[in-house]
Amino acid sequence: MWRSLTAVALVTGFGAPLVSVAGIAAQESLPGTAAAAPENAVLFHVADLDRDSAQWQQSEELLTRVGVPDALDLWEAAILAEGEASGDFSQADLDALLGGEMAVVVLPAAVELIATMTMEGLDSDTSFRAEDATPTAAGDAPFGVVGILLPGDFDAAWEYVEGQVADLAASRDVAVAESTYGEAEVLMVPAGAETDQSGMDAEIAMDEWMGGHAMDGSGGFVTAAADGFILVGGTEADVMGSLDVIAGTAGSLADSAAARAVAAELPADALSFTYIDGGGILGALDPEAIAMLQSLLMEVPVEALNSQAGIAISADAPGFRFDTVTILNDAVDLAAITVANDPTVAAAAERAPAGTFLFQAGRIPESSFQGLPFALAQAVNGDDISGGEQATMMFPTEEEMAAEIATAAATLEFNPETDLFDLLGDEFIAFSSFPSIGFEDFGVDAVAAITTTDPDALAETARKTAAWIDRAESSVDIATRSAGEETVYVVTDSEMEGAPGVEFGVVGDQAVIGIGGGVDQLVTTPADALAADSQFQTVMGLLPAEYYQIGYVDIGQAIDPLLMVIGAMGMMDGAEDPDAAVATPVTASGDPGNIRALGAIAYQQDNVMGASAILYIADGG
Repeated sequence: MWRSLTAVALVTGFGAPLVSVAGIAAQESLPGTAAAAPENAVLFHVADLDRDSAQWQQSEELLTRVGVPDALDLWEAAILAEGEASGDFSQADLDALLGGEMAVVVLPAAVELIATMTMEGLDSDTSFRAEDATPTAAGDAPFGVVGILLPGDFDAAWEYVEGQVADLAASRDVAVAESTYGEAEVLMVPAGAETDQSGMDAEIAMDEWMGGHAMDGSGGFVTAAADGFILVGGTEADVMGSLDVIAGTAGSLADSAAARAVAAELPADALSFTYIDGGGILGALDPEAIAMLQSLLMEVPVEALNSQAGIAISADAPGFRFDTVTILNDAVDLAAITVANDPTVAAAAERAPAGTFLFQAGRIPESSFQGLPFALAQAVNGDDISGGEQATMMFPTEEEMAAEIATAAATLEFNPETDLFDLLGDEFIAFSSFPSIGFEDFGVDAVAAITTTDPDALAETARKTAAWIDRAESSVDIATRSAGEETVYVVTDSEMEGAPGVEFGVVGDQAVIGIGGGVDQLVTTPADALAADSQFQTVMGLLPAEYYQIGYVDIGQAIDPLLMVIGAMGMMDGAEDPDAAVATPVTASGDPGNIRALGAIAYQQDNVMGASAILYIADGG
């Protein structure tokens, strides 16, 4: 029914993390569909549907580099094939729907509904009971979700929508209610009759529970056309809010200073853009839900969520970019949740050897270890932190967490909070080689290290950890060895022959944990460092120069052997069946092996926190 429209929405993708990049122009205004979004929207996601736009043209060029030049054409063909089978979707329909933008708007009413459903789950001793559902979205009450389409051909697109609405009404054996709202044309399909339940008891219970919230797919459907926009919602109230915006009688998100400030931090041209109003989300929650959030955040004040965030995905000549930005609330202690840019972080790449597969280094905020002492205590105490419905829904009090930690301390002979996590610093490094897997063994050199405020005290904690492992009745063995002038502990398992040992300890002013030769690589200056690698330099040069964290993945090390295996399997299949040995078309420069690396950084500027990443695709020339 609306499958074709849904496919259009899904293929454009809903968000991924990103941030503004040097050399990339920032947005000066919000996308066109924001002009139909109410100003109190808590989430606004828009996708570019114009195949002729610069972003889609650049995307096609990138896809050509990786050997799939016809990917978008094949997607269109699949949509049209499905439409031809059902007889209700043509090339003309697709052309009309594409060519502009599609947006999804989430309003405070949706947050209230989701919060209500969540709290019902917490209060209930059985999940998804129909009698637990409070019909908050029944009748004319809004769901708080609106779809906005700015089509390439408004008249043709609306004609298609009218036909789809008529088909929906016919399938429900109801009449379409036609009306006007100002200059807008409105079509409404009443809710359908309840369907017979079948399937597993749990599935039936879920359907009944969702039905109690009018979210089982049998609810009403409303669409409207006004001033070049096509709106879709579950209730009249959802759609009327956007119609008021279009008519100029209600405020528009396009005029929101907060939303425009977020957009200004992101690339101007993007395949998709998402705006999130954290303050609006908090404002829609009741005190009980906010208290639950505060329990999850522990020492970080819930007011920290009263911020605005943005996400953008874009196509650029070197590859696909992913950017996120958050404009933080000045009323909270920024020092507890942010980190200043540090020019010395770049030097960490000089400690990793050339050929490193995974690399990450930088600084972390003060709040990074919150909750970890309790989580470790649960693991030591053998608590089931994943099994059972209630276990996942309960949020411990401070007293319960303290009791859990005290119990673990008696077993470990050290306090996980004061003798471990409180002794960790804020500067870290981690890197790994690409794993080598044989028939009888597995090899990898990996290490992670973080500074410590008291090396001697933490070394004693490491000794007690080793003693606790040694006391355990298992196949695990513990030994020691020297790493420079320090002692590290080596854990092996007699039941895992061929697997490298895990090492941990304190080396210099850092707590370390490693596999294989990782620790030795960390304490030894490499003859050839990752920092000098030409591809690493190229990728990181495409990202902002100021940051507090850096990350890099040499994807080529994984793709190259995979392509070799696929090629070998193809040759074997061809030898067995010559008639089946038909080569897959590949362009002269197109090859999945052109996907070479992923680079990322995290940065901070005043009250703006962001991250930027790029999937680097070589030109194959």
